[in-house]
Amino acid sequence: MDKPCGMAVFCAGAAAVAMMVMSPAWAHEPGRMTGGGSFFCPYYGGTQRVTHGFELHCGTGGAFEGADPAEPNNLEINFSGGDNFHLTTLTKGLCTDTDAIQQPPSAPFDTFLGEGTGTFNGQPASIVFTFTDGGEPGTKDTA
Repeated sequence: MDKPCGMAVFCAGAAAVAMMVMSPAWAHEPGRMTGGGSFFCPYYGGTQRVTHGFELHCGTGGAFEGADPAEPNNLEINFSGGDNFHLTTLTKGLCTDTDAIQQPPSAPFDTFLGEGTGTFNGQPASIVFTFTDGGEPGTKDTA
């Protein structure tokens, strides 16, 4: 696997992964999160740009928290070196709110924990990721 990039951990190979630690005290919230952006990966001399865009819906609960997310769900991650990940199925979308993140204006949740399957460079892959929304102008968001 390649080295992690910036605040996100995007790993090449059989899977693309973005992870953060989640507190077990969070409560599930309904809704969706949309957005995108980019950063430069410091592990490659700050020259590899990682760009992402998404529209993701929270799950309803089901067999485990965040199961059965509403559709549509889209996530695309592109690396300046030509690698890419495309989500085809979101299997878990857990939306939570935490006191540690205060974003104006008030929203029902600030953290999206997701799991799914898709393709990495056209090959089958899976992904586990967390996006946090720190409010406008987006400088406190993490992936």
